[in-house]
Amino acid sequence: MASSSLTPAFDAELAKAVDDGIIGGAVLLAGDTTGNLNYARAIGKATLDPSATANTDMQLDSILALASMTKLLTSVAVLQLVERGVLRLDTDVAPYLPGLAAQPILTGFSEGGAPQYTARTKPILVRHLLTHSSGCGYGFADARLGKWLEQQGLGGPGAASSPVYGSVAERYAWPLLFEPGTAWGYGCSSDWAGALVEAAGGATLDAHLQAHVLAPLGIAPGAGVITFFPERRGEGVLARVADMTVRDGAAGRVGHGGAVFPRPTALPADRSAYGGEGGYADLSAYAKVLRSLLVDDGKLLAPATAELLFKPLLDPAARAWLNEKTLVHPEWIVGTVPHGVEYDYGAGGLLLDDDGTAENHQHRKRGFLKWGGAWNLFWFIDRAAGAFGVFGSQVLPPADPVVRPLIQAFEEALYSKL
Repeated sequence: MASSSLTPAFDAELAKAVDDGIIGGAVLLAGDTTGNLNYARAIGKATLDPSATANTDMQLDSILALASMTKLLTSVAVLQLVERGVLRLDTDVAPYLPGLAAQPILTGFSEGGAPQYTARTKPILVRHLLTHSSGCGYGFADARLGKWLEQQGLGGPGAASSPVYGSVAERYAWPLLFEPGTAWGYGCSSDWAGALVEAAGGATLDAHLQAHVLAPLGIAPGAGVITFFPERRGEGVLARVADMTVRDGAAGRVGHGGAVFPRPTALPADRSAYGGEGGYADLSAYAKVLRSLLVDDGKLLAPATAELLFKPLLDPAARAWLNEKTLVHPEWIVGTVPHGVEYDYGAGGLLLDDDGTAENHQHRKRGFLKWGGAWNLFWFIDRAAGAFGVFGSQVLPPADPVVRPLIQAFEEALYSKL
């Protein structure tokens, strides 16, 4: 049976965070390989809309917008195709993704401000999409791309993505930022990876998840939800979708964010399943994915394939770029990224590739795998320590520094129980 208490100190800190408006509500789950740790907690409200009339309490099966926590699910889907022999890590994606393959590399701008390009000479491989070393970017993460998006009328330097919906090829028809494999750049690689699943696997990404992720884990339709389109699953599912909250800079508290973050019913009906950002899930179902990968039960991936999630996959130049440039300022990443240790990227997330010391990464072990979602969601799997955890809130701004200490406290409390 799951416990709703982690440690008395963390329980009190979590409750105070709700009372103080640091978060409106949250869902947290954690477990270990022995079964001794089985934690599940829902707290606070699923909506702060003052006009809401239904039960507004956050539940364990409340459905959250995952943002970049979607990326792990897409990586699993890609690796399932690798396992079936449909793809290889070193497959050139050009035959499957001609729109991506046609993109030049943005090298800069002329004195007059015109964008300048050069032709790509290296192939974009499956491994490059999985490890963000493909050359694909986000506007908020690269000033050049931000300027280019602004020139195209697709948002300014702070834009993560284009407002154009439809297919991934339409939405992310952006130039590359570097030759594949030569650097590391956070961006829309996972969205293209989702399109790769559809092109190579013969089914939509959403259908693939239902058949090859939820079904193998014994998650019946409706009982656990992981989807890109909750509005297509009926009113019962749609009613479980939590609302976004936005921090008031003056008051310091979060409030209802419906005006700036629409519910799924307000999104374009023709949108694709964006594998890098577009997922929705109840975290009880998401936690089953994390548990399966932790214990290596073979339900989602055979052990040899699952190992690719936890294996350093970056080319040396990309690894150096990640450590020496990107992670010098990791504040945009949800959760903590301690300095003084070496990182790499596996097929599923940021990978600690250093034994380190207690001073610079506390309890985390080599092979600690993590990522999160912009709306202040966070997950990790630590096979060496034998534990996983997932923290889910719906808070703007992205990577909110006010929420970060609470996520760190959750992680520390969890490890104290091992």
